[in-house]
Amino acid sequence: MKILIIIPVYNEEKNLVETLNSFVNQTHPISQLTLVDDGSTDNTSSVIKKFSRKYKSINYVSKINSKSFAKPGKKIIKAFNYGLNRSIKDYDLIGKFDADIILPTNYFKKMAELFSNDENLGMCSGILSSKNQNELKIENLYNKNHIRGAIKLYRREAFKKIGGLVESMGWDTLDELKMEYFKFKIHVDQTIICIHSRETGNRYKKEKFIKQGRVMYLLGYDFLLCIIGSIKFSIQYKSIFPLFDSIYGYITSLIKKEEKIVSNNFSKFVRRYRYNNIYHKIKKWGKY
Repeated sequence: MKILIIIPVYNEEKNLVETLNSFVNQTHPISQLTLVDDGSTDNTSSVIKKFSRKYKSINYVSKINSKSFAKPGKKIIKAFNYGLNRSIKDYDLIGKFDADIILPTNYFKKMAELFSNDENLGMCSGILSSKNQNELKIENLYNKNHIRGAIKLYRREAFKKIGGLVESMGWDTLDELKMEYFKFKIHVDQTIICIHSRETGNRYKKEKFIKQGRVMYLLGYDFLLCIIGSIKFSIQYKSIFPLFDSIYGYITSLIKKEEKIVSNNFSKFVRRYRYNNIYHKIKKWGKY
């Protein structure tokens, strides 16, 4: 399988060498690895140029006039789409990865096998772990079936069907909802472990849950779903603050009447899908 990987990069001088080594040393080669320097102010561009001179598969793209600071959502996906328009068009699998990820050497070999064995598989990944005193700790921040935004890999046909990636916060939940809508399978292989060099959300800690609330609004959640999701955050993080922060984010977007990233019809599907999942979880708990 021909694989195209696109990595938006912003000020990753410290992590980038180890990340790129893990990509170029894969047992299943990558057809093209497009690195989009999204306005870095450190020596990121020098690292990319050095690797691009050494490896023909690396495609260096500089996003001119990009505003500084890495931001979740719009800025990152803008950089991704900028790189996509400047990458090869002949590929079977396309991935959006972060620049602080270290992959096992057989990662794409295993991914290619999974896609080859199931023609209806639209999106797939391994799982993320972070280093904690030289030990790996699995990041259990989300549902086990959720593919993290740092390691997204899509089948070309599925990627085209969902319309690519939306330049907005919530893109990495919207893509999965669209996969469900178009009846593509999503799979997370719990045996394939990747390393996250930086703690998830470390750059956005102060506004993390306010942004989560905003995402729920943008995806068409009603207020009850927002409350349920907010309670889940508080339970998960053992703190009352995620509850208030995420509800605040939702209400702020509601008052501002922000434009949602889903149509009215699709938001109905989103709500039905979420409530259906909640119903099945409650039903499952009731058996115990």
